[in-house]
Amino acid sequence: MLRNLLLLLLPLLIEAKLPPFFLGRLNGKTLLNHHLDRLTASDGASIQETYPNLQVHNFTQKLDHFDPYNTKTWNQKYFYNPVFSRNNSIIFLMIGGEGPENGKWAANPNVQYLQWAKEFGADVFDLEHRFFGDSWPIPDMQTSSLRYLTTQQALADLAFFIEFMNQQYGFKNPRWVTFGGSYPGSLAAWFRQKYPQLTVGSVASSAPVNLKLDFYEYAMVVEDDLRITDPKCAQATKDAFVQMQKLALTAEGRNSLNNHFNLQPPFDANTTKLDINNFFGNIFNTYQGMTQYTYDGQSNSTHSDKTVRKMCDIMTNATETDVVMRVENLFLWFNQMEPASANLTVMPNSYWDVISQVGSGDLNVLGPDGAAARGWMWLCCNEIGFLQTTNQGNNVFGTGVPLNLFIDMCTDMFGDSMKMSQIMGGNKKSQNYYGGADFYNATNVVLPNGSLDPWHALGTYGTIKSQSLLPYLINGTAHCGDMYPSYDGEPGSLLAARAFVKENVRQFIRYDPNVDGPGGSSSSASLFVVAYIVCGFLFV
Repeated sequence: MLRNLLLLLLPLLIEAKLPPFFLGRLNGKTLLNHHLDRLTASDGASIQETYPNLQVHNFTQKLDHFDPYNTKTWNQKYFYNPVFSRNNSIIFLMIGGEGPENGKWAANPNVQYLQWAKEFGADVFDLEHRFFGDSWPIPDMQTSSLRYLTTQQALADLAFFIEFMNQQYGFKNPRWVTFGGSYPGSLAAWFRQKYPQLTVGSVASSAPVNLKLDFYEYAMVVEDDLRITDPKCAQATKDAFVQMQKLALTAEGRNSLNNHFNLQPPFDANTTKLDINNFFGNIFNTYQGMTQYTYDGQSNSTHSDKTVRKMCDIMTNATETDVVMRVENLFLWFNQMEPASANLTVMPNSYWDVISQVGSGDLNVLGPDGAAARGWMWLCCNEIGFLQTTNQGNNVFGTGVPLNLFIDMCTDMFGDSMKMSQIMGGNKKSQNYYGGADFYNATNVVLPNGSLDPWHALGTYGTIKSQSLLPYLINGTAHCGDMYPSYDGEPGSLLAARAFVKENVRQFIRYDPNVDGPGGSSSSASLFVVAYIVCGFLFV
């Protein structure tokens, strides 16, 4: 079949490039590390040259935590930063998401939880997720190997890591608090559910705990953000998508789209519905990328250039009367910051080029970006869903990005066994296992979400004060905004939100400066351990 032919030709597809934004994830980055790379300026120095006290280690992890007859093991990578440690009584553990861990989240002193590490005198760990970065249970990504890439295995990895560190470092009577954002925020929330005996609390930032297969609410929140910013912006976007969908119906119209967006390859006489859906997915990517990181302030781009405000300025520019041209201008603006190809005027438009890049199970063929994209797509197809469509909700983006586009991707990437029944069944099974948003139940959990973040639609909002189950919606912020360093001009709601999170962490660990020793004094008090799980990524 065509897929197999393309995979044979994969080494020749040198120019093929993944979309810059793929299922909610910027290509090659976890959601959180995308910003941290900009926070930590680099002159080419290695992470350990920049932070000489940061240590890199591996430990022996189980391949399968649920098969007592499987004794195979592998090396899982982690970083250790003892700089803030006063007495080994408090420890922060950052657990990596769906991409390589580079250690910056264990070392950069400006991020929120490391400021708390300094105040509380914490040791800091950063654990890489299985099947990402350098942490390979099996040294390939064949579909048969990916059966070991599941959320349940990842949670069990956390549990075994905690127990292993307790023994290796001699921690006595530990009290753990897990933190996380985005996908690992979900892991943080679920870890508190499934392994409460190992923790005393959790902070799960921007955590989607409702495992929806058809995540049409993403588009609806983006539309809400447009309307809040400028009602004319939402209307202009709607007008543009209506016009583009009309153009897509005829050969003449498709040629107009070719010229507007410099599509490569261009629409031609053999264009299929799949090609057209893929095109609208690429256009929707731009709106996603401009919205998801809006106002996080970690660089000039996300503070002012890659924002909903800037997007609406372009979409309501009265000097340009052609609404499709405004979308073209928006794409060109976003493409300067997150290039889709070496030629900044080109929009790559081949569905099969994307499939060819992530359809192989060979790590040498995939490369780091392709491997991360394939791993994340596996999690989405096999279990967690999060497929960001536009055709089920009444939104301004029309019906151009249907669920079937992603079902086709799942099948074409992972083979005929990954069909609709498998995808729906796996998603339903995991939703039932964790309970979803309506039935999420745990104690000592803070769940911050940003009101502008499309992912907040999959959060849970049922407060139970007696259990310290504490959702917190932060007005005017986006994805994982509470986790980043403070900056001048940031949304004012972040100050109170961060104070709320910090105070609850203090209560979870029962921090007492008179016992734990402020400012470098030592203590023989019981161990307090905080696990920090990193914000993950998604892609469309």
